[in-house]
Amino acid sequence: MSQDGDSRRENKLVRIVRRQKRVLKRARYPHRRSKYANHLYDDRQHVILLALRQHLKMTYRDICELMEVCGALLEEMGLRRVPHWTTLHKFSKRADMLRLERLLLACIDDARLRVLDLAVDSTGFGSTSASEYYVRTIEKRGGKRGRPRKNRKVRSYVKQTAAVETRTQMVVAVKLRKGPAGDSPDFVKVLRKVEPARQEVRVVVADKGYDAERNHEYVDDVLGARSIIPVRAADRPGIRIRGRHRRRQAKELDRKGYNRRVMAETINSVEKRRIGDHVLATGTAQRHKELLFRAFAYDVGRLEALFLLIIEDFY
Repeated sequence: MSQDGDSRRENKLVRIVRRQKRVLKRARYPHRRSKYANHLYDDRQHVILLALRQHLKMTYRDICELMEVCGALLEEMGLRRVPHWTTLHKFSKRADMLRLERLLLACIDDARLRVLDLAVDSTGFGSTSASEYYVRTIEKRGGKRGRPRKNRKVRSYVKQTAAVETRTQMVVAVKLRKGPAGDSPDFVKVLRKVEPARQEVRVVVADKGYDAERNHEYVDDVLGARSIIPVRAADRPGIRIRGRHRRRQAKELDRKGYNRRVMAETINSVEKRRIGDHVLATGTAQRHKELLFRAFAYDVGRLEALFLLIIEDFY
């Protein structure tokens, strides 16, 4: 913070880097993975650089070239020189996904939340940066003798199922897989990633795509929360609804609480508009790590925005 006490006068990227350092310390992210690693750079500096790469929508080469002229950022990170772009790429390949997922929980802890109101929703990220017009043109010319293809194949993408906190609009946990795929199987998996936070979950909201008895049972019996998931075909006459929890949802659906689900769609929209709707990596594991760094960059930016709102209200 600057000497006059007004943090708004400080550069935004400097404040984001300082917030990332605070979250990494809270998550107890190791400085070095091995005792034999060189002491030029540590793992926390690599994570910050990779998160800035996602925040600025840059490639490995571009972020390293930018950092060479950003003395304030280098001073904040404690770097004497900028690492080569291949160093960042190699660290991204060997980074532990479990530790990256714990950074999202550390962001929630830094926001000082004791009770979580969650919403679960999924979205897709393109696996190529090619334009939609170019892809359609190539597919039309892909048949024999230049004829259009009759059966157009569904292109694969990276599907992200996210559990978000509706009050602070922050991402708590993500489950990544290759799409297209169904929504319901990832519901319990993404909520299990929230359990290490050891925070009380009050309510979980989702749309009809997650309507399954096992999902209601997990929220009610394991998390001890209240599930708000509409039942499919509940308004059709003659349809028998199976499951104790689903029958209760069909009779006592909280419409006002269900409106919180739009926060998950809002977060997906903001993340795509600010950071991008496609991934640059080619391998499956690298695509998943790229989206984890993207979620971490979004959460830190959201934390800084919430902090500035508190400062403005105070003054």
